[in-house]
Amino acid sequence: MKTYLNKILLLGLVIGISCETEDKIVDIILEDVGSGAVLRTRDETNNLIFNDETDAFDDDASYSVLLEAQDVEGGDLLQTVEVFVAFDDNSDNGPSMSTDLVSLQTLSASDFTNGERGLPVTTISYTADELIAATGITESLVIGKDRFEFQLTLTLSNGEVYTSDDVGGPVSGGAYFSAPFEYFPVVACTITESLAGTHSYVTTEIVPAPPGTDATCSGSATGTVTWTETDTAGVYESSDMSFGQFGDCYVGRGDATGNDIEIEWDCTNLVPDGEIYLRDGVVIPDDDDEDAELTYSYTITGVSGPVMTIEFSNSVGDRGEVELTRENNEDWPVIFTANNE
Repeated sequence: MKTYLNKILLLGLVIGISCETEDKIVDIILEDVGSGAVLRTRDETNNLIFNDETDAFDDDASYSVLLEAQDVEGGDLLQTVEVFVAFDDNSDNGPSMSTDLVSLQTLSASDFTNGERGLPVTTISYTADELIAATGITESLVIGKDRFEFQLTLTLSNGEVYTSDDVGGPVSGGAYFSAPFEYFPVVACTITESLAGTHSYVTTEIVPAPPGTDATCSGSATGTVTWTETDTAGVYESSDMSFGQFGDCYVGRGDATGNDIEIEWDCTNLVPDGEIYLRDGVVIPDDDDEDAELTYSYTITGVSGPVMTIEFSNSVGDRGEVELTRENNEDWPVIFTANNE
């Protein structure tokens, strides 16, 4: 079985086709090989959204995949498709809820219909409630960035069995096949409030970029940073990505900001986006020449009420640790507590 699909893998690497003939590539390869089968992904919809205020999935939370079965006899060998599911707990806060794979559903050939390409198609679709019941997890302990894992087993009437272990890259994820036999939908989170405001910081462990600069740092800084809402929910402009580190280490450089500098609230994380541009060691708002540029990364290491601890660094080596206190001493959203050590 693996030999058959390894041949498919090699052929997928060397055969070049146009968009008009893309859907025929599986037929050509399967005819040449003389055996094998795939479950192609024709469409995928992930609507698994969790609300951290209600500690529950949204009412319409669900996940679905449109599958197309194909084999050397045009799908006629299809016998069953068994669907397995597991839960992958990505939180470091408390005991893990990760589960082993359990059988969720077994589809027979009669559960498929004749698709527009003359091949058997079906949609597997599950609500969040069905997935919770199948895995046995506690819904209130789910957080954004957790995920479910689906594994498919295809059995043909000639006795051949195919799983994700039997396919390589171009078969599992290539444009021609897109037949991974496995899916990992990540739980998204509802944006429940605004993080905009002027927040106070105490920055320590300040280190400048590696030797070769003229930087001298005192090792700490205090001040405020302003996050301003944009037109996109959960995305904010930042007045200083370095939380005072630039000002502490580099005389006359200016704050680490610019016209395209933003921070995205990505469930349990804050993700910096955009480049800081420097000309002759001074921050400029836009890049209009061959100016130096750098990017930032944040790692939330702890949250307690209104105080969030973030380790930050940029692409040239500046770094530090900040305790960021939310404006008006309000607690940060509870979903960030998943980053507590």
